[in-house]
Amino acid sequence: MNLPRTIAWRYLRRPSDRLVSAVGVVSVLGLIIGVMALVISMALMTGYRDDLQKKLLGGNAEVFVYSREGNIDDLERVLAQVRATPGVQSASPVLFQHALISPPAGASGEQVMLKGVEPRRAGSSPMLAKIVGPSGRFDSVDSVSGISVGRYLARRLKVVRGDAVTLNVPTSSSGSFLPRTGTFIVNHIYETGFFEFDARWAFIDLVDARSLIDAEEGANLIEVKVTPRAKLADVVAAIDKRTERRFAVSDWRAANQQLFALLTIQQTVLFVVIGLIVFVSTFNIVSTLIMTVHEKRREIGILMSMGASKGVIRTIFLWYGTMVGLAGTVSGLFAGVMVCYLITKFELVTFGPEIAEVYFISSIPFIARWKDLSVIALFTMTVSFAATVLPALRAARIAPVDALRHE
Repeated sequence: MNLPRTIAWRYLRRPSDRLVSAVGVVSVLGLIIGVMALVISMALMTGYRDDLQKKLLGGNAEVFVYSREGNIDDLERVLAQVRATPGVQSASPVLFQHALISPPAGASGEQVMLKGVEPRRAGSSPMLAKIVGPSGRFDSVDSVSGISVGRYLARRLKVVRGDAVTLNVPTSSSGSFLPRTGTFIVNHIYETGFFEFDARWAFIDLVDARSLIDAEEGANLIEVKVTPRAKLADVVAAIDKRTERRFAVSDWRAANQQLFALLTIQQTVLFVVIGLIVFVSTFNIVSTLIMTVHEKRREIGILMSMGASKGVIRTIFLWYGTMVGLAGTVSGLFAGVMVCYLITKFELVTFGPEIAEVYFISSIPFIARWKDLSVIALFTMTVSFAATVLPALRAARIAPVDALRHE
């Protein structure tokens, strides 16, 4: 039997003074609230970053190969070179073009990023499958090509499935820019949860994009999907070398480096700021221990007169404070994880279009990772243990004669 631990547990479970008991409950509750706030805040930032990354990769690719001077010449040869590169799982041509999309009845149009893709890719991309629609292709109605638009864009254009829209794109001819116009039927209105796609992008078949832009068999971008466990930097370097450095080769991390660096800084700052709540709550532990030491002076004197060393007395109160910290930490972790689960399951944190435009996504999952929970638990227990040291040392310095003089 561990005597100091047993005595500490008895002090914690059966305090003889109501005031000490009340202060002890407050100290545990304060720690629970602080830990729960840390768990929720870290889960918020982790969920936001992971969901944003997932949607960025879902709608685009991990590696981009593009020409600095317009369309990629000799597209099939370049595609063969890229696909033969070690670490490349697939490579697909894409046509990007700014466009003006206008609804029927002469209403004002909206500027969008028009993307021509191969609809067969929807079979291997869940995000693209949402965009293309359940048919798996851009359907044509009465020889009119189909187009997919996001729900926010459809709302602004006041169009529904089956309506006709007009696309105007600029093209270069003989050194001058001339508009080209095409009519498309809205075959699908998608919702990806990524505001950028849902509000500012429109998708059509690559064949229709080539016809509209007058690009023949070309493309101005090749999207590359990397094999699992392949090193992104090595694949980028290999593609650059295999294509004889004639094209610009980049990856999604370089394209969004500033955004994710900012999110990392925000998460660190948030941990420090909310961690102060935990730090402040440890003052309640100090108060509880000081009051407990004062209340138990008689018992401390009796133990020391029976031969208990100062080390034993010190260990008793170190165990007492550690138990308080452990109770608050475990309860706070459990409460925080449960709150995160409920928020994510029932999508309690969602944004309207005005806020989604700023944060890019319309809802945020709260993801509590084991790594984050371990860091929070270690931080809380360290701070809680540090708060017990001074009261424990004070208890060990009590002289048995002084403790029993008035008893």
